[in-house]
Amino acid sequence: MTQQMATILLVIAIVGVVASTGIDYELRRIWSFQRKRFSRHAEERRTRLLTRLGRKQEYKADLTEIRDFAVSLQLGTSMNQTLSGSLIAAADQFKKRGIFGQRLDKHVESRLSIAPEEVLKGLADDFKSDHLQLLPERLESARNGGITYDQALSITVAQVEDEIRGSIRNQIQQAPIRLTFPMIGGVFLAALILAIFPLLMSLITSV
Repeated sequence: MTQQMATILLVIAIVGVVASTGIDYELRRIWSFQRKRFSRHAEERRTRLLTRLGRKQEYKADLTEIRDFAVSLQLGTSMNQTLSGSLIAAADQFKKRGIFGQRLDKHVESRLSIAPEEVLKGLADDFKSDHLQLLPERLESARNGGITYDQALSITVAQVEDEIRGSIRNQIQQAPIRLTFPMIGGVFLAALILAIFPLLMSLITSV
């Protein structure tokens, strides 16, 4: 029983040291990196499997990627560049930025010769984003004389930025809750370790 108690106290002391010195933060960062890596490999295997089965793969696009893409198109069209030229420039800019850039580059190569809106429809089918799904309709309206390309794209940029700001506000509101237990651990565990250490050494010595 004394040995079991000593083991329990030793484990508590180790956990306290880890929490109070901030080592747990580094461990969480390492785990987060490895988890993203494993997730990426799993997604690639899933994509290959769905391709073999003849099923269409659905991808995920970050809001910042969609915003940057719309801003790129807006910048290009505001400089009197055609929508097709803006899409070519965006594909070149984004082609090394993950799956979104890869799909954009593929659709530019395969669909741009049909119509620039077809590239956007291809992206909307891939990523199932409300913002990407509305963008082709707005640009078609702009082409038909309803609004300018710059106005159509500015609406999309504004909506995406509003959603990003809303997400950031939610994260800020949840931050105090997530930080409560680490703060308590950092303040009280050091005192707990100091209180337990003499008892732990006494138990180890007696064993």
